[in-house]
Amino acid sequence: MTKLSVLEGVIPAAPVMYTDATCATLDYDACRDHLRFLLRHEIGAVCVGGHAGETECLTMDERLKVIDIAMAESRGRVPILGGVIADSTWAAIEQVRIQKERGVDGVLVCAPTILSWDAAAADEMLVAHFATIDREGRLPFVIYGGPGAGEGSTTRQLPATFTKIASRCEHLVAWKIPIRGVMTGKNSLEECVQTLAAAGRTTQRTVSPLVAGDFSFLSALKAGAKGNVNSNESVRVDDNTAIYKAFREGDLATAQQLQDRGKRLSDVIYGIGVGRSYTFFHYRGKIAAWMLGHITNPFMRLPQVPPPADEIQMIYDALVASGKKPVREAGEFEHAARSFRADMRVAA
Repeated sequence: MTKLSVLEGVIPAAPVMYTDATCATLDYDACRDHLRFLLRHEIGAVCVGGHAGETECLTMDERLKVIDIAMAESRGRVPILGGVIADSTWAAIEQVRIQKERGVDGVLVCAPTILSWDAAAADEMLVAHFATIDREGRLPFVIYGGPGAGEGSTTRQLPATFTKIASRCEHLVAWKIPIRGVMTGKNSLEECVQTLAAAGRTTQRTVSPLVAGDFSFLSALKAGAKGNVNSNESVRVDDNTAIYKAFREGDLATAQQLQDRGKRLSDVIYGIGVGRSYTFFHYRGKIAAWMLGHITNPFMRLPQVPPPADEIQMIYDALVASGKKPVREAGEFEHAARSFRADMRVAA
């Protein structure tokens, strides 16, 4: 474990794979192969503990085995981030301590689920939560949340809260910020970036603003993001590392061309641009990665269920439209998913 102080660049949130569609058993060899694929690219870190990695659906033993694999494959070349998803502050601290002992460089911490969350009037809950994790865990960490999340969502966190937490948490190194649509103005990514920069001038500590995902990666970089944390790197780590490199070199034309080429794929995977639910985002991305041959099994553990059947061909067509070359057909997934959907209908 190294002392992680600055976190930037393209950071894949790696998925896990299972031996079959039941998802009863992790396929650790497949997880290792995919991590090797990601590590062949110029990335800033690897997160093996986010929602895309199904952390909340894995046992701690399974999580630690995946962490062991990631650390062995990275060999210190890039930081390895575990993940913390817990509704209790002390349960979160326990997860931090266990992963710290295992040797992770840091953790991505998701906010606890609080009924009727009010980001504007009740943020003292989050401030106390993260400040206690910082004090007791003493491990570099990333917070997930920002203004882009919907009203009532615990991941909805406003710039005023950024200031309070960044000022109090000495081990906070980055903030994974969900933002959709406009990048400037009130409660925008730009305001979040400026808020963290202002806090840094006071504390003399860097908290890197990282955009959640890659839906508008180039726009986020223009607004001041220092990179991203994104499950879709399993689909297009080549494109996103190229966008990041071109942006850093001032070649905005190339960066824009790459972003535009992937728009159809983004629209389908995130769902929003084609009038579909955002809820299936992680599953769609996993299916797309499987169609490209980047992973061996696209299925996810409950409560995640496959997206509607008609979306599978949409994913395939979007990959082709974005210049990708799928090695698996949409029908292959549908054949495997058919029995699952039948079982769900019987259960209902």
